[in-house]
Amino acid sequence: MINLGEKIELEGFKEIASAELVILKKLIGNFANKFGDFEELKLHLKDVHRTETSVKFEVNGKLKKENKEYNAEVTNYNLFFAVNEVLDRLKKEIK
Repeated sequence: MINLGEKIELEGFKEIASAELVILKKLIGNFANKFGDFEELKLHLKDVHRTETSVKFEVNGKLKKENKEYNAEVTNYNLFFAVNEVLDRLKKEIK
């Protein structure tokens, strides 16, 4: 598990290349600022389909804010699109 500060946990991201992880951390950090004051953000990553040439990722997001819990799930071959879409769905839910 990777912790980004005290409120953000990333599970299943340990096998991601460090260059990709840097970009993901920036992406997640930018969304965290848009969420405002929240208690916890958890992202869970897992491979749902792997071939020799591609990987299909499933990203589950859980956001706790103002004693409410919001969830989102996306499956995509592009990890960046999947993470971005999960965070975007969480942002739309809290509005």
